Amino acid sequence: MNSDSPIVDEVRARAMAISARYAHDLRAYAAHLAEVQRGHAERVVDQPRVVVGGTKGEEGAASEAEVRRTKPAA
Repeated sequence: MNSDSPIVDEVRARAMAISARYAHDLRAYAAHLAEVQRGHAERVVDQPRVVVGGTKGEEGAASEAEVRRTKPAA
């Protein structure tokens, strides 16, 4: 792979090394990440979900009731 940046080359090399560690199996890598996440549940941040449409106030701004916190799927 050619690039104009040694940083890009390093990121790609590290990505390939991680992929090889899990036999290039994305499901195995995802399972590993889920296990690590469970071990650090106190550090996992909920992802806010902004619902756009039917807002009051500034155009395009979501009202407080429209911004909901959702838990990641287990």
